[in-house]
Amino acid sequence: MAVVLVVLFHCGAWIPGGYVGVDVFFVISGFLITTQLVRELRQTGRISLCGFYARRARRILPAATLTTVVTVVAAGLLLSPLSAIRVFGDARAAAVFGANIHFAARDANYFNADLPPSPLQHYWSLSVEEQFYFVWPLLLVLSSLVWLGIRHRSRSPQPRFRVVIVILATVAGLSLAVSVLDATRSATVDYYSLATRAWELAAGALVALSLPLAARLDPRLAGVLTWTGVACIATAAMIFSNSTPYPGDAALLPVAGAVAIIFAGSVARKRWGAEALLGTAPFQRVGAWSYSWYLWHWPVLILAPALLGHSLSKLEALTMALISLVIAVLSFVLVERPIRRIQTFARRPSLGLAGGGVLVATSLAAVTLAGPVFASLRAAGPAVARPVLVSHGTTSLTAQLSADLRAGVQTRRVPSNLDPSLTAAPQDDPVIAKNGCLLVDSAVKSRGCVYGDKTSHTSVVLFGDSHGSVWFPALNRISLQQGWRLVVMAKSGCPAAAVNVVRHGSLFTNCPIWRQDAERQIAALHPALVVVAYSQYLNGARPLAGVPTGYGSTWLDGTEATFRFLHHAAARVVFITDVPMLTQVAPDCVSGHMSDVRPCTVARSIGIRYPGVTHQELQLARRNHIDGINSTPWFCTPVRCPVIVDNILMYRDAQHMTPQWSRFLTPVLADAIKPIIRAINADRAIAPGARNQ
Repeated sequence: MAVVLVVLFHCGAWIPGGYVGVDVFFVISGFLITTQLVRELRQTGRISLCGFYARRARRILPAATLTTVVTVVAAGLLLSPLSAIRVFGDARAAAVFGANIHFAARDANYFNADLPPSPLQHYWSLSVEEQFYFVWPLLLVLSSLVWLGIRHRSRSPQPRFRVVIVILATVAGLSLAVSVLDATRSATVDYYSLATRAWELAAGALVALSLPLAARLDPRLAGVLTWTGVACIATAAMIFSNSTPYPGDAALLPVAGAVAIIFAGSVARKRWGAEALLGTAPFQRVGAWSYSWYLWHWPVLILAPALLGHSLSKLEALTMALISLVIAVLSFVLVERPIRRIQTFARRPSLGLAGGGVLVATSLAAVTLAGPVFASLRAAGPAVARPVLVSHGTTSLTAQLSADLRAGVQTRRVPSNLDPSLTAAPQDDPVIAKNGCLLVDSAVKSRGCVYGDKTSHTSVVLFGDSHGSVWFPALNRISLQQGWRLVVMAKSGCPAAAVNVVRHGSLFTNCPIWRQDAERQIAALHPALVVVAYSQYLNGARPLAGVPTGYGSTWLDGTEATFRFLHHAAARVVFITDVPMLTQVAPDCVSGHMSDVRPCTVARSIGIRYPGVTHQELQLARRNHIDGINSTPWFCTPVRCPVIVDNILMYRDAQHMTPQWSRFLTPVLADAIKPIIRAINADRAIAPGARNQ
């Protein structure tokens, strides 16, 4: 059940909540491993940690290592060099069971949203399991020591497993509490975290320790419970979706289902219980292959589009899943099962551990060798001079910029002094993103971070989302030049337009809360200038209570409401339209076209997603006496939008410009708001001691 749900979910085939199969895996794993440990403790009175870890290594590492090495080679052959380099880093983390921490850190970065999924991303669950099993046998040993102390003092025959159950239940309770309380705060981190998943493994372990109680169940009632468990898992798989906060309390349903099947299934008679279905040969075979299939299906699904040259249809995805099953069976028969049955390793745990170390080293060696073989990022062109926009003669700044953009569209070879470099670009966030001034996740209160001339009495505000925050380098330079105090109020994923935002099918309620707080601060500050810029969330915009209608759409209603507020709250306002978007992540695409980057450019008609809406936004700005700037000519020629101009890489992903390009545009932005600069300076000359004049 678990592996089929996961595979169908990853194929996009009718199971919107199929990811709950991973939770079922955790329960099964906790049950099986604890059963083995308890059996050893009962039979020998001790637990051999060396033997335990040797068994784990023999069980999981052969297939995992083979999958990792093959995936690394396939990624090197099929993906762009930069994409392959990321996969190599993923493989390194997976090899040492740190994939969940690795992917949590990557996915928690808002600016990584455009990155494609890794073909090794599914190793996060394996890492969670192994991190749990690094601690769990130690807890069993500790509980045995505690029991020995209690028995010595009281001379009581108290069963030692009562202590184990108490410790395990405490761990499970704390983990579940963390999972429920943090479900909507840091969803990405919580999804991958051992702290929010340990209770699922612990639930399986508690079942293993509670099996003697199952003997008291009436077999007919037990049969009903097993079918109820199947229904719980199936219900979760069908009604949950990507918009369900997870794991949180939602995970209780599939976990309870798995617990019911295992617990009651130990006494239920086949004709009454779910074993009538799950015990049939097809289910048993797939169950035996489930680990290998889980390992192989995801790399096949992720790498197949690179091989075929297009994204997979649902039918193609299902076909690839079946192909991965064939690969999994071969892996199981030729690698996984034979190595597990080598008696020398079974009898001598030290050799088993050594063999595990060799397999881990093999994965790491494959990654080390794959870098220079498959992922060369050597620039094809010579170094070029950094462009500089300076007013001179009759050539305007915009004319110079237009000429640079036309040359950029024709750029073929990547210059050796590209700035930022292809490896640095994905991490080259604006400074306000690195220091927390650009709010992310559940943060809703703008810190009002101050830049520019911090001693100035003339305040300007940068207001918007991540698309607005990319203008910070340019606006900060202007603020320093003009002696302005720059205050940043920005939150990723939340446009300044007064609309509700839908994420993954549900309202992201933090946006209105943040916007209300930011507007309160702007009104109190009454700045000399507000520069507002943000992405166009047309598809995700929903009406916001209290916002007047009548401007053609929810989006334009919200834009009008924000413009009206800013017109009254600030002395002057500048609105910058959303920047053009690429069809591919710029560094990835460029890394695969080092000799001719022209395939990475986009037609202007494609880069500008909603030209009609942009025109209406500028009209609303004029209606509210706001200076509107159409940023499109700063990124595109009348025909195409380049990705490299001279030695500057313009985009860090597919939609955010690099700080280098923002700084390059400083003179153009300053020239565009020159009348406002003059007006602010004139106000300061009239009232030099007045704040915010």
